[in-house]
Amino acid sequence: MTTQVIWKRPDLLVPQPFDTVLFDVDGVLIETVNSFRAANIAVTEYIVGTLNGLQWDRSERQTPMTQEDITVFKQAGGFNSDWDMCYLLSALATSRLREWLGSALAERSTEDWGVLAHEAAQSGRGGRAWVEAVFPASARTDYDVVVDIFNECYWGATELQRRFGREARYMPQAEGFVQNERMLYAPDFFEQLRQAGVAHLGMITGRVGAEVESAIERMEAYSGQRWWDVIVPADLYAKPDPQALRHALSQLEGRGGLYIGDTADDFDLVRRYKASRTETEAPVLAAMVVHKQEIELYQQRGADLLVHSVEALLDFLALSNPVH
Repeated sequence: MTTQVIWKRPDLLVPQPFDTVLFDVDGVLIETVNSFRAANIAVTEYIVGTLNGLQWDRSERQTPMTQEDITVFKQAGGFNSDWDMCYLLSALATSRLREWLGSALAERSTEDWGVLAHEAAQSGRGGRAWVEAVFPASARTDYDVVVDIFNECYWGATELQRRFGREARYMPQAEGFVQNERMLYAPDFFEQLRQAGVAHLGMITGRVGAEVESAIERMEAYSGQRWWDVIVPADLYAKPDPQALRHALSQLEGRGGLYIGDTADDFDLVRRYKASRTETEAPVLAAMVVHKQEIELYQQRGADLLVHSVEALLDFLALSNPVH
């Protein structure tokens, strides 16, 4: 039983041949609201409350930043890296509570900051560079410290020692949000894709190092096979750099297909590839896993296909019959 396609562009031309499907990992193949996104909030709370000694109105919000705030910046683009997200959230929350206290900047909404972040991302000045250009230096925690705190929070003390060989310095009692992750597809999903005629499968992910190793260990155990033919991690090419897509296609010798993601950086990966694609390069569609409130946003931005679940690709293949 497959889930249905929400929307596809009315004038959509499906690549012929259609032999390749490339996936984002977090939010598409693995549920990360209770892992990476929960870690974003916990790290921000630790930096703002413990390291910086600041207090926020807990009657208004339990944490200095929320899941909704994260979504705003994921939609803006430039913050596919959870390290960069924590760097941003902690700087914004700290600035509001200290450097900008009592000023108009402190009252500016997250949505307004998201608009500015999106504009910067579209002009190639987004992400970490935008944080360092916009927020006071005194409100920004040393980036390496942010990374260390995030790793302790995400992995937990035991897994941190096993994978990195070091003791937790900031959060020695952390159990690790990685334990909360679950798969977003049926174990035989990729086998069904291959039976439908998709010859090449791969991943382009914002994960790096041990995060990639952990994900593929669990996906292999869950699916009973190494279903992927290529993996492009962020330390090789970071989204939305279209070279990530070019590299994956060159490794697979793919002739046409789609990439499916769930954030602005995923969409921009394909958008930038399309804008610079030569006649000899494979055509690639931009598919997005979206929540209801994101449908209009990604329609306006120019997505080709919108779904609520990655498994809707089976529905798309059956309806479009693009594979021969």
